[in-house]
Order: sequence, then C-alpha cells, then structure tokens
Amino acid sequence: MKKKRILVVDDHALTRELIANMLREADYEVELATDGEEAITLLSSYRPDLILTDFAMPRLNGINVLLHVRHTSPATPVIIFTSDITPEVEQKARQLGVRDYIQKPFDIDDLLRRITRALTA
Repeated sequence: MKKKRILVVDDHALTRELIANMLREADYEVELATDGEEAITLLSSYRPDLILTDFAMPRLNGINVLLHVRHTSPATPVIIFTSDITPEVEQKARQLGVRDYIQKPFDIDDLLRRITRALTA
C-alpha cells in the first residue's frame, strides 16, 4: 500500500521537525515547507494527500495556502494549526473549506486522529 503524503507548512523549524518526525513514525511520507510561499511553489510539483499548515507565517499565511489549494486541488484536505485563531479567521477558513483546525499547543495523538479522519473522509 502506498504511503499517504503530507505537506507540513510552518515557519518554526522546531515545530515543523517535531510534526515531521511524528508523521514519519506513523508511516506517512512527509514534505516540508518553511512558509506559505515555499508551500505554493512546492505544490506545483508535489501532490500531497493532505496539507497541514500553520496559520500565522511571514510572506503568505495558512489562508493563502488554503486559497491556492482550493483553486488547484479542491479535494485535497487542509488542516490549519495556530496559537492565535480568532472566530473570524476560523469562520473564513471554514467557508474556504478547511477540513479542521487545531489550537497550539496540540496533543500529538489528537493531531494523528484528526489527520486519519481527514484522510478517510
């Protein structure tokens, strides 16, 4: 069976690597991007099964990534994680089709459950 591919987008190297290691241990193929701009460039050649992106990043944020994905690959699930989501941002993300959002700091087991649920929905 082919491994599911996940793109992790976060400008904090420690968080990015922690998530990547956890996903690799759970037998996912993982690609990393340091911000939304790098993610969008990478998406021109990489087709993940799911995108896990931070909301607050320099240059292009998680909503910009979500907008790009909805335009280029509408069926790809996107999960946004953030430490500072507001009700307005959450509403906009949901209107744009975000699959889920997770508040930082997050529980690893909860994150894995949400990823599994998004990939099987």
